[in-house]
Amino acid sequence: MALRSKLQFLLESFDPRVQQRTRERLDQVRDATRELGRALNLVEIRTEQLLQLERLNWQQRDRLSQLPQTLDHAAVAQHVNAAVEQATVLTDPFPHFVLDDWLPANVYAAVLDAIPPTVFFAEKPSHKPQLPVPPPVAPEFSRQVWSFLADNVVAQVLEAAVLRKLQSHVDAYVRTICPAAGESWAEQVRIHGSDGRLMLRRPGYLLEPHRDPRWGFVTCLAYLARPGDDERHGTQLYRVRNDEEAADESVHYLDERNCELVRTVPFRRNSLLVFLNSAGAHGASIPADAPATTERYMYQFRMGPDLAGIRWLLERMPPEQRKFWAGLKTERAGY
Repeated sequence: MALRSKLQFLLESFDPRVQQRTRERLDQVRDATRELGRALNLVEIRTEQLLQLERLNWQQRDRLSQLPQTLDHAAVAQHVNAAVEQATVLTDPFPHFVLDDWLPANVYAAVLDAIPPTVFFAEKPSHKPQLPVPPPVAPEFSRQVWSFLADNVVAQVLEAAVLRKLQSHVDAYVRTICPAAGESWAEQVRIHGSDGRLMLRRPGYLLEPHRDPRWGFVTCLAYLARPGDDERHGTQLYRVRNDEEAADESVHYLDERNCELVRTVPFRRNSLLVFLNSAGAHGASIPADAPATTERYMYQFRMGPDLAGIRWLLERMPPEQRKFWAGLKTERAGY
């Protein structure tokens, strides 16, 4: 009987239907194993985050109590407005300017100290780790500093100062994409900033020449360089031959063969790059052979019309132009 059972098993194993069911079961086991691995990894990450939260909240308790003196809104606003006023707008390859020492030194020091430990970036893909600002899970010192930067500095001071600085360039750009907007478009369209994201980049990072999502009219990149960081890991600005419209509102990558490097904005401490996301391209990279400990932190946010403003512009765009602006934001605007 035992021999007959074995022979029966061997015969059935050659049945294609049995083989297919076996493969399906193996695939299910592999999928379940991968899912279990991801779940265990997430548990490890969350456990380490909790340990770091408890440790840093205790270690930074004295600095936390001193934050109201450091994060003085009036003093920071005066400093930021002066930095924007003194900046020079360059137009090649597109309107842009760089703010040096855009934050008071003591505020910039607090911002650096408020960058959460790398474990808080670990839930995102390893090649592009990032956190929303303010980070939802972070030590209390980090949350208060980044909330101040996003809600008080960017939203209440920097956005208005940047728009004043770039007003003529933004006007020209809007009239190019929507001729019917007229000179009074700014009375109808509110330009506001996103809270942005805190980005961590490491050796091997490569961001090819591109333009940002087009409803973000203005991009701002704050370089969070620490003592000893390499200034070469900045942002490349390109002039583009045979430049053309992006197919839709998403990120638009350019053929590198058509890109001519105009300048590299250095990754310099307490500096901020502001540019009109209208033409040309920008990119960034960190060589794979850079020291393994190399880390580049940046705070990026964009400025563009709110949903009501998007609807207002779309209604006045020529149909042949409107198709280039289709995408998620257009759908959210109900158009």
